[in-house]
Amino acid sequence: MKNSDLPIDSGGFPYSRPGFWLDPKEYRKICSEINQIYYAQYCKKRIAAHISFGIDGRPYTYWFENHGFNDYNIYQRVYDGD
Repeated sequence: MKNSDLPIDSGGFPYSRPGFWLDPKEYRKICSEINQIYYAQYCKKRIAAHISFGIDGRPYTYWFENHGFNDYNIYQRVYDGD
């Protein structure tokens, strides 16, 4: 995969994985939640997982690359239910 196929952060640097498409409403919800606890839980972690409910009300783990506050590439969503 070429770097041009990868999403880029706000500074123009590419992430290392392709992004996972989320509904824009769900993407904003998850990024907002990550931002609220960023400095307590995710600061300086290159790869992280955030557990939350999707807009469909189902539980998921969202895996993301972290390039700093509000610079996240969500690359995987894993269903955490039965």
